[in-house]
Amino acid sequence: MPTSFFLRALIRLPVLLAALLLCGLAPDAVQAQDHAHHSAAPAAKRVRHPAPRPGITARNVLAPDAVPERSREVYTMAARIPSVLDGLYCHCDCHERDEKRSLLECFEDTMASTCGICSGQAELAYELHQDGKSLRQIRKAIDTRFGG
Repeated sequence: MPTSFFLRALIRLPVLLAALLLCGLAPDAVQAQDHAHHSAAPAAKRVRHPAPRPGITARNVLAPDAVPERSREVYTMAARIPSVLDGLYCHCDCHERDEKRSLLECFEDTMASTCGICSGQAELAYELHQDGKSLRQIRKAIDTRFGG
């Protein structure tokens, strides 16, 4: 008989904790755990695209002959749309790792020549820009495809 009592109590425990949590009466540790779970949004939802800098140019983008042949076309694309790339967060997370401000900075060194995410984002941005899409539309497409 005592075993079934504990079994029933164990089964009802999650319901009881949920009720307490909804009423704000749950122990602090449970509330903190629940809050941490809900505040940890996927990276794609926390992305902050940088504002393109006025007057930004492609003068720091590496020349196509300075990168491997397989990357020359995408570096050429990047040089054609610097203000677009300067307004895009790079989803390879080089901002956190290498302190890069925007996708444009990935093309100011050889980063994009070895990273499929950087080059893929730039190719998509270039294609959408050629189709007349706004920066907002380009950001949304980039986030959808590369944001995880």
